[in-house]
Amino acid sequence: MMFPADWDRPDVNNDLLCKQFKKGKYSEKDDMYLLYRYFVPKDAVSSAPDTFPLAVYLHGADAFGSDNISQLSIHDIGTMFSTEGWQREHPCYILAPQCDKIHHWSRPSMLQLLQDTVLNFVAEHPEIDKDRIYVYGYSAGGLGTLNLIKRYPGFYAAAVPICGATGGERLEMLLSTPVWLVHAADDGIVRYSYRYKLDERDKGREGYYLGSKDIYERLKKMWPFDDGRINYTEYPEGWMKEKFDVNPHYSWVTVSDETCGKPVRDWLFSQKRSAPPRKYLFV
Repeated sequence: MMFPADWDRPDVNNDLLCKQFKKGKYSEKDDMYLLYRYFVPKDAVSSAPDTFPLAVYLHGADAFGSDNISQLSIHDIGTMFSTEGWQREHPCYILAPQCDKIHHWSRPSMLQLLQDTVLNFVAEHPEIDKDRIYVYGYSAGGLGTLNLIKRYPGFYAAAVPICGATGGERLEMLLSTPVWLVHAADDGIVRYSYRYKLDERDKGREGYYLGSKDIYERLKKMWPFDDGRINYTEYPEGWMKEKFDVNPHYSWVTVSDETCGKPVRDWLFSQKRSAPPRKYLFV
């Protein structure tokens, strides 16, 4: 795959982090399976049940394939929770599935397979706290994250969709999961808004797609309470290029960055599953 000059490249230590992940495969049928890598925290085997959170990570379209490593090797975002510093403070399991080029995180069949993979993985590892299962992803994985928590409302303790988008149907289902959306205002690949910023390529999309800003505004109308359930970080035009010298689509570098991403990461791991809100304000 050819990448632009301002593509986000992983840190030199990322290869060492990748080697800590084991290989796995979940099959429902011979022609329907999901490859994944997973990380086991230190002392997990000797721990009591319901001890460790699980972070489920969904890669973007640049990692589609079947090598079962690209989802971790091409960016730091998939391995950021496996670092020694993070594991010392927040020991956790990590599940990083890889979607092939034929399927997509947005397809109902793939979402079902993904959810079944998560359920099977949790059943195999009783040390995982079922009330602290998190999901996050970037680009196509951000879209997958949003569609997953729509389809399985209340299952995940919290979600971080990065430079993602979704359709407007059943948007209220997102309120069942605390969410922190991240997007750059000048993202030219996935729009932060299909209402405020469009060009010729986007004609026709404004009736269906919602970018992170659109989602945030719609959700805040339904749930206007300042209780930390709905969060949104928007990076202004030019900021990604100035700060990290990368294409503005690559806003996942802010989440994996030790300083910029700390509030998002700390918020994610502070969440615990609770009963979803019973009433929404449909306006």
